[in-house]
Amino acid sequence: TGEMLREWSSKMDQADALLIMACAFGVQTIARQSRKMVIPALDTLFIGKETAVGCFDEICTQCGTCILGETGGICPVTSCHKGLVNGPCGGTNNGKCEIDSNKDCAWTLIYNRLKELGRLDSMRKLQAPRNHQREPSPGKFMISPGAQ
Repeated sequence: TGEMLREWSSKMDQADALLIMACAFGVQTIARQSRKMVIPALDTLFIGKETAVGCFDEICTQCGTCILGETGGICPVTSCHKGLVNGPCGGTNNGKCEIDSNKDCAWTLIYNRLKELGRLDSMRKLQAPRNHQREPSPGKFMISPGAQ
């Protein structure tokens, strides 16, 4: 991904936004490595990232209602312990999650990302309530039994 971004950097510099034709994992990967607004062209229906050898944390629930284009490429459904889609819960403390103080608040990350992109107006758009009947629960996948 980094090599592709370097190869296309001059053309990407001219763009207002990047249309990413990949799953949510691809959109978030580009969002983390680019200073441009990313717009998902596909809607992902366990996609995870490796956190240690054989351990994967889910970064996309494949909920079918992707809002990465409104949140700067950061998914509130998987990044927020409460899965809130319309802003923070009010329990954030110094930018940290009230449930896990070692974890950055997803909505603080989203706010900072949108501010960097000049897109804070996106936070004013209300998202429809989530239909939890359609969504699988967040998961982890471990290849080796002793992996943590």
